[in-house]
Amino acid sequence: MRYPEFRDRLERVLQDAGLFAFGLNRTETIDLANTSRHWKSYIISGALQKAEPFRISAEIGFDWSPFDEARAYSCEEDLLTGLLGRRKEATRTAPRWNRVNLSLRASLPYGSTTLMPDPQLFGPWYGSIADKVDAALTDVKEKHGRITAILGGHGDLEVEGGLQSDGVVVLKALAISGFRMVRVPRVWDDPGRREAERDPEIELSRLARTFRATFDEWTKSVSELATWIRYSPPSSGAKALEPWFDDNGEDGEDGGPETIQ
Repeated sequence: MRYPEFRDRLERVLQDAGLFAFGLNRTETIDLANTSRHWKSYIISGALQKAEPFRISAEIGFDWSPFDEARAYSCEEDLLTGLLGRRKEATRTAPRWNRVNLSLRASLPYGSTTLMPDPQLFGPWYGSIADKVDAALTDVKEKHGRITAILGGHGDLEVEGGLQSDGVVVLKALAISGFRMVRVPRVWDDPGRREAERDPEIELSRLARTFRATFDEWTKSVSELATWIRYSPPSSGAKALEPWFDDNGEDGEDGGPETIQ
C-alpha cells in the first residue's frame, strides 16, 4: 500500500464517521530534506453551542516516511533482494505499521479568559476525561507478562493559562492528544502471502469510529466543565464575578476581546 491509497482510505472512513470533509481543512506537505510526507486534517465541532463558550476542535494526522515509500514502491521480495541479495529461503519481514495521531483542543474565544477552576472541581474532571481517553485510545499487547507492542496511547492534559496583574491565574485553553497504530499491508509478489495480508479497511473504520467517540466525549466533558465553572461557588478568597462575559464596550458591539468571569 502506497501513500495515496492509505490517505484516500483514511479520508473515506473519517468522512463516514463525520470527521472529514473532502478538500476542506486538509494540508499535505513534503519535507524537502528527507522527502517525508505529512497529512493533517482539522475538525471543528458542528455543535459549538454544546460546549460554549469553549470552541472545540481536533487535528488528525499521520506521517509517511521515505522508508515507507521505498518499501511500497516494489514488492517485499524485490526489496529484500536489493538489500540482501538472492537467497534460497524466503526471508521474514516485520509487519508495516503507521501511527495516526489525534489532538483534541478546547479554547476560549480570542482574548477571553476564565478563572482557573478550583482543584476540587478540576481534579475529578481531569480524572474522568483521562480515563475516557485512556479507555478509547490505549492498546497495549502483552505476551507472557511482557509488553510486546504499544498500539495506542495518550499524553497528559495540557492547560494553557495566564497570570493577571492582580495575581489571579486564568484559563485560556485545554488540550489532550493520543494515537493509534494501524497495520499497513505489505506488497507481496507471492500470491499466497498477498492473499494472507489483511486489508486495513476494518482497522481504519474502527480507528475512525474510535476517534469520533473520543471527540464526542471530549465535547461532552468540556461542556460539563464549562457548566461547573459557571455555576460553582468561588473558592475561598476568590471574588464571584458576573456575568459570564464582561463586555468592555459601552454597547457590547466593540468587537474587542472578552473576559469570561
